[in-house]
Amino acid sequence: MAGDHVIIMPAVKANAYGHGVIMACKALEEAGASVLAVGNIDEAIHVRKAGVKCRIVIFASNLVKEVADLYVKYDLTPTVMYDFQAKAISDAATAAGKKIGVYVKMETGRGRLGINSEEAPAMIREIAQYPGITVDGLYSHFAYAGWDESKRDYPNWQYERFTKALDEIESYGIHIPFTQLVNTPGGIVYQDMRLTGMCPGRGIWGYSPVEIREGEHLKDGCPDLKSAMTAWKSRLLIVKETTGGKFGENYAACRLEKPLRIGIVAAGVSDGIGRGRAKGYVLIHGKKAPVCVSMSLEHMTVDLTDIPEAQAGDEVVIMGKQGEEEITREQLMKLWGQVIPYFWTAIPEHVERVYYEGETPVAVARGYDIEML
Repeated sequence: MAGDHVIIMPAVKANAYGHGVIMACKALEEAGASVLAVGNIDEAIHVRKAGVKCRIVIFASNLVKEVADLYVKYDLTPTVMYDFQAKAISDAATAAGKKIGVYVKMETGRGRLGINSEEAPAMIREIAQYPGITVDGLYSHFAYAGWDESKRDYPNWQYERFTKALDEIESYGIHIPFTQLVNTPGGIVYQDMRLTGMCPGRGIWGYSPVEIREGEHLKDGCPDLKSAMTAWKSRLLIVKETTGGKFGENYAACRLEKPLRIGIVAAGVSDGIGRGRAKGYVLIHGKKAPVCVSMSLEHMTVDLTDIPEAQAGDEVVIMGKQGEEEITREQLMKLWGQVIPYFWTAIPEHVERVYYEGETPVAVARGYDIEML
């Protein structure tokens, strides 16, 4: 999709969008990625310690000056937006007898982070002279990218601001190897706006915000992305019979108007379960088990009246397939009122991730700890 000449910088911020940053980075490097972009220096250090060798860029989320020595120690690439940040990195690198590459974040219209595009050339001309650094990247972020041609003016304007600044930088004799404006949707829709780099986020994990289906087929130009996260599972902690009437009226986990067989699932709000889950169901023995109204931090209660074979220890599918039934991420997103990045990243690090090659489990991640199987 990107072309051989485009450098792909996968965005693996926020614990690789909830997929587990260590194993994600290892897999991407093995697949040929030469540069990865994490969200903070803590993630970057853990990834480096895990044995990832390629360039690791930290997005513009750290006060670079205060941790300049760590960038040098672990050979990390900071994002700078001020000359004093570049100076701090240069000084730390020079003191260590090293030279560190830096990336510059440029504001072109997103209205968030980055030095304004009109100011960027002068700053880059200045910091390119610092002895301890090289300016290896210049990037920005589309505010909008989609198929609606009536909205094309805004990304066009961002692209013009970017390339105008880049032309001025190059007029100073400064060549920046990595230049990037397109993200996942931009890379699909605005192929004419690719520079030397592309930074896909959601697309890496199998989601396209600009996917359009025409009947059973994808719109021309839409890649057929496959979800990296295929299932979310837990188990039943306890199965019990309860009574109706007064028991539980307004106070307990379920308000019972009749005797009920319930199960307690080892997953709650603190595990990433959306509060809207109380309106949905889980899968047990290939059957739908409605979720009772109340949700707690570590548990949810389900109605097992129609699943008499259920017992403690049984698998519970929160998302994925079981038997002939399936709960999709799109169903959960709608139920919980979430968009895809928040759905993924709501799953905290303590929730165990199991990684597969085909049908074979190969690793388990518990936070930053990896156990190869």
